Amino acid sequence: MPLSAAMPIVFNSSGPRLPADYPVGGLAQEAAVERVAADRVQQMIGDEAARRFPPGAVPRLELLQYGDHPVVEPGEVYLRVIFGQDLGTPHAWMDEYGKRLEDFRAQRLPEVKGLVFTTDDTAARRPAAIMKMDDLSLLDREQDEIARGLIPVEPVLLGSRELATLDALVVAGIAASRAESVRWCLARVREQPAYAKLSQRQREPGALEARAGMSQAVRDQLQSRLDARVKERFPDGRVQRVVLVRYGDDASVEPGDLVVRVVIGEAGEDPFLPAWERDHEAMIRELPREVSEQVPGASYLEFCFGGDTGRPPRIRHRLGGAADDAAGRDLTWVGVRVGPVDLEMLDTLITMGTAASRAEAICWVLARIRERPAYAKLSERARELDELKAQF
Repeated sequence: MPLSAAMPIVFNSSGPRLPADYPVGGLAQEAAVERVAADRVQQMIGDEAARRFPPGAVPRLELLQYGDHPVVEPGEVYLRVIFGQDLGTPHAWMDEYGKRLEDFRAQRLPEVKGLVFTTDDTAARRPAAIMKMDDLSLLDREQDEIARGLIPVEPVLLGSRELATLDALVVAGIAASRAESVRWCLARVREQPAYAKLSQRQREPGALEARAGMSQAVRDQLQSRLDARVKERFPDGRVQRVVLVRYGDDASVEPGDLVVRVVIGEAGEDPFLPAWERDHEAMIRELPREVSEQVPGASYLEFCFGGDTGRPPRIRHRLGGAADDAAGRDLTWVGVRVGPVDLEMLDTLITMGTAASRAEAICWVLARIRERPAYAKLSERARELDELKAQF
């Protein structure tokens, strides 16, 4: 599977280490590569990279386990790809050597769940992006979630307290992943009488449609105009169409949101994203402003690849005043998929005014879990186990 099958996610994170209050234990000590063997494995990775890449094009590769970076879940292994000044730009390097990197991962490091890209001249090795592999196995838990029809919640950016809550449940054996921890927490809060009362409240008729701010006739007119404009801006013929998507049209669209979706490529095609982004960089930066002017009520601009294959959008821009909601905050992207009941719960919390987005609703639910005495005991138990293991 070519590297283009990976899903790039740009995220905010100020450094490679987890906060000191993380409940690291249990699975953290049972990672795929024991810490005592880390130096030997790192030397093997370096030797293998030198063999596979031509002189002058060898990247520095570092193995990342849980505790090395917030994006790594308990039990997972990632590979950090460090681009030095002498390797040129990451996009150009990936265009030429990306297939070799993916072959290296697939053949010699199949346990690696994803790639973290960074450069030497970035403060604290701040990652530019990650690629989370989605081609490992049908038995992989993320592939299982897709097969079960679970719906992605995007974007979910969580702080250290939220990550610690999810990871404590993983370490305790209550859940197998952060995504499963989220679903478990949703189910626990949904059982409470207070939520039952909230969900029984009637929604105001037409409230969501009013927030979208346009009739069907206006929507069709804007969609036709945008379609022609965007195709003019991208004359290579790869843009299939432009669609205005409201809540109810697509499960990925949140209540009150209006999404301008640019569909690129014929069905079944999957263009190599870094190359496409590089070739259209100027237009990708300029188009959000034009869309905001033509559709003032739009919430997001999405570039969706692969035609009608059902893949999630690969590039997403927030439109309007909330463009940099996460700027300056130490947040980590978490891939979360939920079922219809969970999605209905998150949207109920939005429509009732408890949260402004699905991600915020998840944070609200996690806060309710942290309030429970049982969670306090669980978190304290994890810290005690860490201290005992450190004594050996």
